[in-house]
Amino acid sequence: MYQLSEIKNLSVLNNQEIVRVRGRVFSKKDCGKVLFLILRDGIDTLQAVALKNKEGAPLPIDDYNVLRKVENESFIEIVGKIYGPEKPVLACSQKCIELEIVSYTILSRSVLDLPITLKEAAITEEQKHDNPLLPSIQYFKRLDNRVLDLRTDLSQAIFRMNDGLLFYFQKYLRKNKFVEIKTPKLIGGASEGGADVFKVDYFGKPACLAQSPQLYKQMAIIGDFKRVFEIGPVFRAENSNTNRHLTEFVGVDLEMVIDKTYMEVVHLLYNMFIYVFDQLSSAYKAELEIVRSFFDLPQLTLAPKLVVVEFSEAIDLLRANGSKMGDLDDFSTEDEKLLGSIVKEKYETDLYVVTKYPSSVRPFYTMPDLKDTRYSNSYDFMLRGEEILSGAQRVHDHTMLAERVAELGIDATAIRHYLDAFKYGAPPHAGAGIGLERILRYFLGFPDIRYCNLFPHDPKRLYP
Repeated sequence: MYQLSEIKNLSVLNNQEIVRVRGRVFSKKDCGKVLFLILRDGIDTLQAVALKNKEGAPLPIDDYNVLRKVENESFIEIVGKIYGPEKPVLACSQKCIELEIVSYTILSRSVLDLPITLKEAAITEEQKHDNPLLPSIQYFKRLDNRVLDLRTDLSQAIFRMNDGLLFYFQKYLRKNKFVEIKTPKLIGGASEGGADVFKVDYFGKPACLAQSPQLYKQMAIIGDFKRVFEIGPVFRAENSNTNRHLTEFVGVDLEMVIDKTYMEVVHLLYNMFIYVFDQLSSAYKAELEIVRSFFDLPQLTLAPKLVVVEFSEAIDLLRANGSKMGDLDDFSTEDEKLLGSIVKEKYETDLYVVTKYPSSVRPFYTMPDLKDTRYSNSYDFMLRGEEILSGAQRVHDHTMLAERVAELGIDATAIRHYLDAFKYGAPPHAGAGIGLERILRYFLGFPDIRYCNLFPHDPKRLYP
């Protein structure tokens, strides 16, 4: 048997070789004496050709007739000879080679009537512009048939970049001496001090799904792991039916001991984003081109160095542009977008950080600014006018932390193990929580976060 080859690894160097490949039937065209079949493996495609009734044709007529009727999306294996076509095959990623079919095996048939067709899903914005009558698939229908939608070039490109995003985050953090940890997702109380949790029954006791690994990663720092990070699922029971919220998403959380100031963490985070964005742009050029064929991908603009805007300064900028925000009000989504436009014009950057948020709008464990306790040692990173990261220096003194818990009316018994950890001495530390899907969404400029989650769940969608 011939060695199994991947479509993407074939080239003109394989001319006249017999190869064995697998993939899905993307499309077929029977021209009477010649059958053209496009075989698809992920984002890679190859044209296979079968000859009918030609003397010396390697494929028997009965096999030819079966193959020309095989359903699109069927998974098949083909043995054939590589050769160079007279003209480039513009419909395929492999434009300079074709495959003359010698034999084939249908490994798994697809049904004939597909709920969405890959041809329709592959129609780009440019094609729609040139021909407005082309069919369009509503996005909810794509999500209802997610397995088929994941086979499209767009989804394949997105989740390859999603994988790259995970890889480069891990690589950067490990290079900077972070230890990866895994924390419980079933916990006894809200990790963010709020009420938006999914409650579960834990052997007759109340519990909930973790909103973040916040309390555990701080306890790891107190346990003398100086730098830790976790990449894993987080859950938010927020009834927010927007294009930027999910009830379950991938969180990238980190925590680290600081020396003099929380800005040490801010600069590390900024350098991490610059590294990750540069690596994605370099390593995923083919995927980015696919995305650009479906969406008007705006160029990401980055400043030569980190742009820092203090909260009070941001309020002044917003008021100068018509906002009615109070001194200690939190940003609305509209405020964030307006601020993003203002900063883009003033500093020529899509990525910046807002610091010194009001203490009243941050969680109980956030360190107040000791010069003015109305404000806190906190920060949010913004990308294209939307928050992608929230972080802060944490309260590391047990007495101060217990007072914060009491002031906010939080049930101390529910987080007793967390509070007790600070009795044994805690170093100054700070950290951040990052939404992976949000980063990818705003890096690519997508209209909806659901494009960036493999099986997105929101208040109205729990399946698939």
